[in-house]
This record gives sequence, C-alpha cells and structure tokens, in this order.
Amino acid sequence: MHNPKYEPDKLKQMLKKHSLILAVLFAGISSSAFSQVRGENLLLKWGSWALLQAIPSPVLFEDRNDLNSTVTFGLEWQVIPFSYTFNENKYVSKLNFFYIKPVKRFSGSAEVFFEPSLITGTYKYADLGKFSYKSGCRLVLPIAQGGEYFAISMGAGYYLQNTKAGEPVEGVTYEAGLYSFFGMLGLKFNYNYKAHSRYNIGLYFKYY
Repeated sequence: MHNPKYEPDKLKQMLKKHSLILAVLFAGISSSAFSQVRGENLLLKWGSWALLQAIPSPVLFEDRNDLNSTVTFGLEWQVIPFSYTFNENKYVSKLNFFYIKPVKRFSGSAEVFFEPSLITGTYKYADLGKFSYKSGCRLVLPIAQGGEYFAISMGAGYYLQNTKAGEPVEGVTYEAGLYSFFGMLGLKFNYNYKAHSRYNIGLYFKYY
C-alpha cells in the first residue's frame, strides 16, 4: 500500500504551495482594508470640515433691565469636542472627537459642547458685552427613523458673559433642542439661570 508519510519532498511542496496561497490572500485583504485610509486626503477632509463649522447659527438673545425687555440678534458657533455614541455596532468606534458623523450622533449619544456667541449689535437695556459662551454636556435621543427624521436633546452646563464694565456674569445654563433633516437643521432653546440675558432661542445649523 502506498503511504504518503514516506514522501517528505511531496509534503514540503504542498506546504510551500499552501503557504504561498495564504500569503497572497493576506496581502490582498490587507491592501483592500487599508487602501481607503492610505488614499484619504486628510487636509481636504479636515479643511472642508473646519470651513463648514465656521458658519454660525442665528440666535435671538433676551435684552432686558428692570423696566424694559426686548430681544437682540446674535450669532452662535456649535463646537463638539467629544461625543460618545450608544450605537451598538461593534465595528464602529463609540468615541468621537470633533469630526462626528450625523448617524453616530443622532442615533443616540452623549457629548460635550462649547458654544461661543457674538451679538452683532448692542444690548439696549442689559449692561452686557458682545461676547459670551456656554459649555456643558448634552444627551441626544432619536425619535423617528433612528434620529435622521427627528431627534431631541437635553443638556446643562455653565455660561459666562461679562458686563460692559468687565464684571463676569456666570451661572448654570439649561437647554433643549429639536432636530430634523438628518441633523443639519434644528431649533435650540437656552435658559441661563440668574443671567442678565436669561433666554436664548435660535436656529441650529450643523454642516457635515
């Protein structure tokens, strides 16, 4: 009877053949897995993203004193340095820094926000300067179609705004938001506790 164990040369040839096939397959998989990363233009990606984020959202700020009250127009920028998505897809990272895809944000997430704002005119009644900012944490929850059609947010944080004399007015801020059109358009409301300008309401524009 013919026994292959007595043919070491033939066995070596088979091992070499299988090793060569595995090497070719591994090289093909590796090149396809990293081709997108290697071919990605990071300058174009981050440059275009930064330009879009520089477009502010229009906001109305309360302008009041003890006798009179009105609103004044301003601009606000939306910055999200950090986000954690609740998306259960194990192949996608849950941690995001600055560059956050809408599907990861509006499918359910918790995030840190920083929102500087600038009044385009002046406060007629409130003794406040033009610049202010808010910083805090926000929870984003999907309502319809995984958050792409409709989502809401709730958050709280800290606000700071100086008077015209340079004295700080600071405290706790609370917010709520409604979002649609794949997260690009929304309406956001802020209540700044014990502030001279307590209420802010504005459109939310976020470009991706």
